[in-house]
Amino acid sequence: MRLLFKQRFFSWFGSYDIFDEDGNTVYVVKGELSWGHRLQIYDAMGNPVGRVQERVLTFLPRFELYVGERLAINAVKCSQGN
Repeated sequence: MRLLFKQRFFSWFGSYDIFDEDGNTVYVVKGELSWGHRLQIYDAMGNPVGRVQERVLTFLPRFELYVGERLAINAVKCSQGN
């Protein structure tokens, strides 16, 4: 399944709608005030399904993806040297 996203134009903390190929809303992502970036992910019915949380005070940017309350992915942004 291919998913497409569209950022809302006037959004204070960053909000996105994620659509399927037919234009149906599959997920809604809402930014929240937090120490570091934090995005809550909801299904089309408004039920929370996960979140992305930035870990602060790390050498490189680090993000954690939770599904429910379970840590699913721990990602680190790598620096690229030329």
